[in-house]
Amino acid sequence: MERVTLKVQVRDGVGKGVARSLRRQGLIPAVVYGRGRAPKPVAVEARALSKALHTHAGMNVLIDLEVPGGNGGEPTVVIVKDTQRDIFRRDLIHVDFHAISLTETLEMHVPVVLKGIPKGVAEGGVVEQHLRVVLVECLPTQTPEQFELDVTELLVGRSLHASDLVVPEGVKLVTPPDEVVVTIVEPRVHEEVAPAAAAVPVEGVPAEGAPAAPEAAAGATTVVGKPTKAEATPAAGKPTKAEAEKP
Repeated sequence: MERVTLKVQVRDGVGKGVARSLRRQGLIPAVVYGRGRAPKPVAVEARALSKALHTHAGMNVLIDLEVPGGNGGEPTVVIVKDTQRDIFRRDLIHVDFHAISLTETLEMHVPVVLKGIPKGVAEGGVVEQHLRVVLVECLPTQTPEQFELDVTELLVGRSLHASDLVVPEGVKLVTPPDEVVVTIVEPRVHEEVAPAAAAVPVEGVPAEGAPAAPEAAAGATTVVGKPTKAEATPAAGKPTKAEAEKP
């Protein structure tokens, strides 16, 4: 397990104004707590903290924290319990340091790294990793940096579980052993959308693309089932007005 040393300085004030002022100076506001001590506001150099968190141990790195006036001048062993980041730039803006004992077990999250190319991928399968970290319980100095899981023999439709991880002696797996870590699934098939059904003609409404019916003569009014004035015929046995006026 990686172990580094960090120097911090005690900060007197708290609040957003103090935090912004510290960040302008290249410092990150932090707090140290745990093991029955009252929380102590501190500040740590941003570059030094970033370097400490980019070791092989990542967030599980053990830190010997040098706190002025704290622990009788001896470094306090801590782990990073929580961090806050800027929502846009993703820079660290606050850190929680949790004091621990090297002789007491604690729960830690350990990343899972897949090794090899599954045989199921050659068959067209797709890798789906469901668990990227697992929870273990162990002494701080025995925390694994990561678990490597060989997926070379994995076929389509098959899975590997937390119980398939090789856990070293002295480390207890807290994650349920039946939790699925990785699965090879069949590729998703995109169904073709069926063409739209042809429009069914409705009586009185011309189908799409059919020639339009001729328009009625200007001024004429057509009523279904009733002839126009121009089409009207005289009643049987009754002369028209023109015929009645003939001598």
